[in-house]
Amino acid sequence: MNQVVLVWGAVLLGGLIGHVIKMPSGIMVGGMIAGLAVKIALAPDLDGSRWLSILSQLLVAGAIVFNSDVSSVKALPSMIPVALGYSVVMLGLGVTVALILSRFFGMDILTSLFAASPGGLSGLGLAATESDANAPLALMFHVSRITLVLITVPILAKYLSR
Repeated sequence: MNQVVLVWGAVLLGGLIGHVIKMPSGIMVGGMIAGLAVKIALAPDLDGSRWLSILSQLLVAGAIVFNSDVSSVKALPSMIPVALGYSVVMLGLGVTVALILSRFFGMDILTSLFAASPGGLSGLGLAATESDANAPLALMFHVSRITLVLITVPILAKYLSR
């Protein structure tokens, strides 16, 4: 029980630090990094629980539903096929990269699929955990991607919008 409290304490503290220093997806990423560090150091055999995964998935679903602005979909129905086409192309690129990661870098195919697929940290992280992929490794790829995007896109937008 003490190990559970230590890991949760690290998750909460890491999340707070990630938020305060304005890290991309700081609460989740900071909590994940700190929690994993404590778990690796002090409780490597500590297992998760099924109820926590279910609750997490419901909370992510709720956050997506309540934070979605569906007015743009109603206003621009002609963009729905474009968005679907874009999604298919990105998924195809993700699968191609996953196959490369698996073939040439020794990642198991399950983890490489979750690492290379386009998507967000929370949804893919939960899905990776549910399917027995190496979720921390898959999430490392997403944290790297999101950090790079959050740093470079504002610079590119400013440069290209002149």
